[in-house]
This record gives sequence, structure tokens and C-alpha cells, in this order.
Amino acid sequence: MRITRANAVIAQELDELLAKSTPYSLSSPSFGNPTIHDFVKGLILSTNIIEVIDKHIPNGYRADWGQVIDEKDGNTFSKECDIIIYERKPSKLIKNKSITFVLADKKQTKIVIQVKSSIQSVTNDDKKYCKEIKKFVPEVWYIAECCWTKSKNRVEALRREIKKAGYNQFFYFYRMNEATLERTIDYEPFINFVNLIKKLK
Repeated sequence: MRITRANAVIAQELDELLAKSTPYSLSSPSFGNPTIHDFVKGLILSTNIIEVIDKHIPNGYRADWGQVIDEKDGNTFSKECDIIIYERKPSKLIKNKSITFVLADKKQTKIVIQVKSSIQSVTNDDKKYCKEIKKFVPEVWYIAECCWTKSKNRVEALRREIKKAGYNQFFYFYRMNEATLERTIDYEPFINFVNLIKKLK
């Protein structure tokens, strides 16, 4: 990828996001850190990604944590969605301090993003989640902060697995070598993610 001035600015946003998220995503006894509950890790990361989306999303769109509702089908609700990208105002907004939870109508929902602190393989739960969410939304994306692999070839294999599971896009922020715990930040997926958000129609 050609690193333009605009892409360099986006890459800097990833550095800022990781500075806020990584201490929590890597909370584990193996790193000598207290373990934070997986739900909390995911919520912190999702909130930080939503802040990035808010900077780039076109007018008329919003990004929030919540559920999708199909009002025509007897008020059927989707599973909880880490990030929902939707048009206009939500059907219902629940706000308390800095936490926002929305119910977004199926007709106005464009993308649901599943957010994970890390990925080693595509699980049955990942496959079931995507299949269930696709009843409510045309596109489901997958974001992992950390890919537990030192190899980009393994990342590409994961990408193929995720696409096969039904996800439309896969993004990650860095690779972690499990043997040495060496971290390699890959800026290109994050830059692609932001540029796709900018092009929403």
C-alpha cells in the first residue's frame, strides 16, 4: 500500500487507539497483568473503535453498541452487536453516563461489526453469530485487535476462513508471535477499514 499523507494520518490514529486499548486486551497472567473480563475488554475496544468511526463516517450515519430490531416481524431482536452502523436516528436510545446502547431498525442498519480482542482461529460461535446477524443486516464485519501469529500467510488463511464463515470484511491491528511475544503492527488493514467507512453510501 502506498503511504500517502492521508494514510499516514490514519496510521497515527491506530497508534493512538492501541495506546488506549492494548493494556486491556493483553490483560492476562501470562503477561504478568491482572485478567480483565473478556466482555469488558471487548467493550473498551469497541468504544475506542466507535470513536474512530465517528471521525470518518459520512453525515447521516451513526455507529453505536446495541441490537437490531425487525419491527415488521413481531419486534424480533438480534443478538447484542458490538458495533452497529446505521442511518438516521435509532428506534430507541439508552444512554447512561458515557455508555450508549441503541435499538436500530433493520431497515436502516447497514453493517454490524463483531469486535474481538484477539483471534487464533474461527470458532463455531463466530460462524453461528454471523449466520444469525445476517438475518438482520446485509453486511457483517470482523475486527480483531490481535492476530496470534507471526506470519502474514497465516493472517491470509484466517481471512479466508472468516470470509467462508460469512463475514464480508476482516480487519486486525497487529500480529503477536506467541513464542517471543513480539508485536508487529500492520497499518494497512486499519487504513482500509477507515477508507471503507468514509465511502459509506
